[in-house]
Amino acid sequence: MLTVNQTIRSYAGRPGCMCGCNGTYNEGERARKMAITTLLKDPAVRFDTWGDGTEGAIFVVTATRNRVLYLTADGVKTVQALGVKHE
Repeated sequence: MLTVNQTIRSYAGRPGCMCGCNGTYNEGERARKMAITTLLKDPAVRFDTWGDGTEGAIFVVTATRNRVLYLTADGVKTVQALGVKHE
C-alpha cells in the first residue's frame, strides 16, 4: 500500500509545460492523499523512473489533464510491487 510518507508532491494541470504555468504543484498531505486514491483507482495509471531508478512518479495523462504524484525511493519500490505498468 502506497502511503503519503512515500510521496513528495503532486501536480495537476493542463497538458503541456509542467513548469507551473498550466497547473499547480502541491506538497500538502491532503493533496497527496487525494492523488494516491485517484491515481491508483484509475486503470490508465502509469509509472516512470529516472536517474538511478530511485526517483519516480505515477501519472495519468488525458486530453485535458495531467495528474502526477512524485515518489520517494520507498514509494518507487512500493509502486513496483503493486504492479503498476511501467512506461
